Amino acid sequence: MIQSEEGLAKVDKATPCRYGAPTVLAVAFDKNNVFVYPGGKRNSGAEDAAIVATHMLLAACNAGVDSCWLNFFDPDELAKELGLPENEEILMLLDLGYAAEGTKPLPPHNSRKELSETVSYVR
Repeated sequence: MIQSEEGLAKVDKATPCRYGAPTVLAVAFDKNNVFVYPGGKRNSGAEDAAIVATHMLLAACNAGVDSCWLNFFDPDELAKELGLPENEEILMLLDLGYAAEGTKPLPPHNSRKELSETVSYVR
């Protein structure tokens, strides 16, 4: 959890997307403690962290706190700035606070592709 002026300044240096939130959570996973899928091509680190982050987003919403999933930053550089051990990889930042009155998501957040552009049916 990042709340200090110093910590938030590090976040602001890494991304323009904090939007003044007073609290930022850096969601990371231990690269040395992940499930490796059969075949060894990938592991569960990012998806496990994404599951945790999603639950935190939903919990914040349930508590009336606004939040935003931030991924516009260099995770290795920010991990170094925050002093995380080399085995921890930041998946995303979650800013927590209260949106200014009248704010709304940017237009791309409401646009949708046709289902046929994103779904393939396997028979």
